Amino acid sequence: MPTMTIKNRSSKISPGGVVTLPLSARKTLRMEPGKGTRVAVTMMKDCVVLRPDSSKSGSRVSPKGQMELLGEPRAVLEKASHRHYWLELDDEQQIVRLLPY
Repeated sequence: MPTMTIKNRSSKISPGGVVTLPLSARKTLRMEPGKGTRVAVTMMKDCVVLRPDSSKSGSRVSPKGQMELLGEPRAVLEKASHRHYWLELDDEQQIVRLLPY
């Protein structure tokens, strides 16, 4: 299945650096209902990439999909106009990309 892009105009990073992942993104990361998880946050060009991370070193995602971004990933999303971002989902590779616009 090819990647799916979600262009939701209400997706934005909060002033505190918190992003909320929609249900489709949580499914892509294989999150179980009602349970949080950890994800690896990396940068690829001008987008933030999230991958499932089984170690304790990843960023925590709450059961409702809220997570805090720190450092360069946060700065990239905050540079966008009004801090908005789109999502690109790849179910096969379990990758979620946050693309600022």
